[in-house]
Amino acid sequence: MKEIATRAGIDNSYVSRTDYLTTLAPDIVAAILDDTLPNHITMFDLAVDPQALWHEQQARIDGSTPAGGH
Repeated sequence: MKEIATRAGIDNSYVSRTDYLTTLAPDIVAAILDDTLPNHITMFDLAVDPQALWHEQQARIDGSTPAGGH
């Protein structure tokens, strides 16, 4: 990650957060691409402290699990 950040001239933490987006559930990715993600959810919300399980990611978006909650 550090090498990618250095080559791209960006902050290492940004690369790490962006990398987390690759583990999002397919329905969440589709909502991002279709611009149907709820307005209260930002890309930053999804990239910080992401849940590993897809159903937990969806619960976070639905508002039934606090950020970082498992």
